[in-house]
Amino acid sequence: MTEPKRVRQPGDREVAPGRLALVQSFVNSVNVEFGPDEFTSVAGLTRWMERQGFPAGALAPSEPDRVEAVEVREALRALMRENNGADVDPAARAVVERVAADCPLVLAFDADGVPGLRPGGTGTRGMIGQILAIVVEAAGDGSWQRLKACHEHRCEWAFYDRARNRSGRWCSMAVCGTRSKMQTYRQGLRTPAGAR
Repeated sequence: MTEPKRVRQPGDREVAPGRLALVQSFVNSVNVEFGPDEFTSVAGLTRWMERQGFPAGALAPSEPDRVEAVEVREALRALMRENNGADVDPAARAVVERVAADCPLVLAFDADGVPGLRPGGTGTRGMIGQILAIVVEAAGDGSWQRLKACHEHRCEWAFYDRARNRSGRWCSMAVCGTRSKMQTYRQGLRTPAGAR
């Protein structure tokens, strides 16, 4: 697999480190607020996979594969909301567990002899397996907890929080952070003086 395509990030943030950039790219395959959604068609999912270095081969995605990829993407976004302080989402966890059961992982060694989890299959199942393997590895080294969905509910862009104390809430303080703070300010103005 080749290095994931690097997309310019809001607030000029750097992409997630190493292989976690693939998970970030997968979740950011849709701009929730403005579109487009790369996974609205099988052809779009196929193009995304090819750009990320997954071979098209004989196991090209089908419509059920596309639907499942969207389901996993949105479940991972929900888990990234948890990483940003949201309540636990049991439904999202159940989706990941259900899909993972059909995406076997195997132990494999990289070029430097380091063992890691790799997908046991190919095609879309292999791609999803690879993404879930990266999540497991990142949870082990603490980097998964830094991959968050923007706290601004209209955005939810996946960003990597590099703050020392993991305090990042928005993908861009200048856009989403300001918008959220203005909304809080306006709500305060609408609250009757006696209710404060």
